[in-house]
Amino acid sequence: MTGRHGVDIEAVANVRNLLEVSEQARFRVFTAREVGDCERAADPDRHFAGRFCAKEALFKALGRGWQGMGWTEAEVWIDDAGGPQLVLQGRLKAAAEALGARSIDLSISHTTELAMASVILVCEPGLPLSRPAA
Repeated sequence: MTGRHGVDIEAVANVRNLLEVSEQARFRVFTAREVGDCERAADPDRHFAGRFCAKEALFKALGRGWQGMGWTEAEVWIDDAGGPQLVLQGRLKAAAEALGARSIDLSISHTTELAMASVILVCEPGLPLSRPAA
């Protein structure tokens, strides 16, 4: 068994600016579910920034950039215990499976000014990628 790690940190203001410049960017980067979850939060900008970092960290853990990947093919869910989970589909799921990813561990943290995420892919070639419970 091996692990692959990716981490990303972003200024909350930079993600806020991206979303203010283009309403289209909101739905190119985030799923409708993520947009709804973030907009219901007390400070939506921090939550958007955290999810943005999660996706960037995933791309790094996969060993590739975001080019050719669909941002909305990775979705951050919050589980019943309040922890973040990454759910993959399409090309991102195929890329993770090609590396033998068995599970994905995600941690997100933020302050009013910064957000960061860490993604660890636990890889064991030959086994399918497990999906977290909804």
